[in-house]
Amino acid sequence: MGLRGEKCFRCGEKRTKKSFEGVPTCDSCELKIKSEREESRYCPIDSTKMTKDVISNVIIDRCYKCGGVWLDGGELDILKKTIESDGESDFVTGLIVGMVAS
Repeated sequence: MGLRGEKCFRCGEKRTKKSFEGVPTCDSCELKIKSEREESRYCPIDSTKMTKDVISNVIIDRCYKCGGVWLDGGELDILKKTIESDGESDFVTGLIVGMVAS
């Protein structure tokens, strides 16, 4: 393995020193795999099947019908810390501000 690691086995684009299930896997691909394996949730507002999105390394469940978002325990704190340390995207900032205001 070189200084920058091996190419991700799954996407073949990013270099990584990490592995997942025994093969070199970048963070993005690992999160995508984990999100695909998570059980689907249904929106508590309108019972629509929610979709999985990865935002700042957090898997969120989103209802595109009503705009609701479901976060598992501790994920709001992770997103908040990401914004504070990185000045993450306006989308994540808006997402958290919207949830706190609700």
